[in-house]
Amino acid sequence: MKKALFSLCLLLSAALALCQSENNPGLGSHLPSQAAADAIRTLAGTDGAFLAAGLVNSNYQQDNLASLLNEPTDKIAILNLKGSEIQQALQRSVSLYPQPNTSFLQISGFAVEFKGSGDPGKRILKVTVNGSPLEMGHTYTVAMPLGLAIGGWGYFKIWDRSKITKTLDSTLEAALKGKPFAQTSPRWVLRP
Repeated sequence: MKKALFSLCLLLSAALALCQSENNPGLGSHLPSQAAADAIRTLAGTDGAFLAAGLVNSNYQQDNLASLLNEPTDKIAILNLKGSEIQQALQRSVSLYPQPNTSFLQISGFAVEFKGSGDPGKRILKVTVNGSPLEMGHTYTVAMPLGLAIGGWGYFKIWDRSKITKTLDSTLEAALKGKPFAQTSPRWVLRP
């Protein structure tokens, strides 16, 4: 009975966190942030894009994704990352779940299934890149704000400035200014 009650409590806690993620980019798929990541990825022409929750404002204008960002003047960098590094980054994103995490990554080009409990380094269950399984040894191009690209939000444990292959002349603000929020499907999916 205690085990069943404990399991129910964990499930309810995870469900509550998932519902809250709609308004909290540090808990799961935050659709406005995903739209911003999509715009960054499109501009950069990369396999994927990352945007850390710590960069996201709680208030924004739906017709101007640039208003979503705390640091809109940051440049956009492109990194070459192995699948194993992407996996590590995604593990870092869910390591504190169901607690909010400023280093939680909003993503474009990726879809992730994860469990909300257990060993923080083993919560990712499945990752796809543009519909294909993530290959650990394959190198992918990933666009992100320069502050994140140089290892901000604790990602220095996974990558550093040496992974940057190009820094675009465009700022985040220029890439997102006047772009409206477009509804997308959640890319982070919690599995029991």
